[in-house]
Amino acid sequence: MKMIVPLMAVAMTLCFNARAGNEAVLVSPPEPVVAPSASPAMVQDTNAVPLKSLMSSNNIVTNTIGTILIKISPTLWVGRYEVTQKEYQKLAGSNPSLFKGDNRPVDTVSWNEAMAFCQRLTDKEREELPTGYGYAMPTEAQWQALAANVDLKNAVMKLNGDRNTTAAVGSLAPSSQGLYDLRGNVMEWCLDSGNPASKVLRGGAWDTWVEPSSRLEFRNWAPADEKKSDYGFRLVLETGGQ
Repeated sequence: MKMIVPLMAVAMTLCFNARAGNEAVLVSPPEPVVAPSASPAMVQDTNAVPLKSLMSSNNIVTNTIGTILIKISPTLWVGRYEVTQKEYQKLAGSNPSLFKGDNRPVDTVSWNEAMAFCQRLTDKEREELPTGYGYAMPTEAQWQALAANVDLKNAVMKLNGDRNTTAAVGSLAPSSQGLYDLRGNVMEWCLDSGNPASKVLRGGAWDTWVEPSSRLEFRNWAPADEKKSDYGFRLVLETGGQ
């Protein structure tokens, strides 16, 4: 007598990599087991979880281009790192950086290009974000508050040793809020400046070698279309963004 064993389909499930600090990061689901058939079966993507769902129950999330965002307040999320070349390339399709490296901050990027990047990312994730949220660069006031307690010893700067390039993001210690490179590596464009003719960059950079330029209050003014190898930016996600 023959025994017939039914084939049990294995359902795909959404997997999360749980980390300390109530962090949710999307990871690839396991491959489904399907019965052989004459034509390939259509498998539904179950890894597409809207960011708004993750943001409602986690303090750290990762967006669609790999940016890790940390919850600073109920309405403000900030990039753990400066925007990397890998993230920039994934969205913009190009990499303007002089100092190449996937995990280095994108450099040689203008304020106009950074703003266009924020708008493009907001448009890409529009359906995934909570209503009214969008990406932008931090305002000067936001940057000042985020960087207030960052020690100069944790800055990637020529002032701290012989340095001729940027470094991988997160090379030194983070701030008390878990943010890296607020001082050093690349100067970060701010959203506002109070001056229509120029924009502001804060934080110093890899090539900062004189003490006055390393101070927390130091501002670098530049035209919105200017690009240099020590210019970069950081993302914020907040209500009232793009």
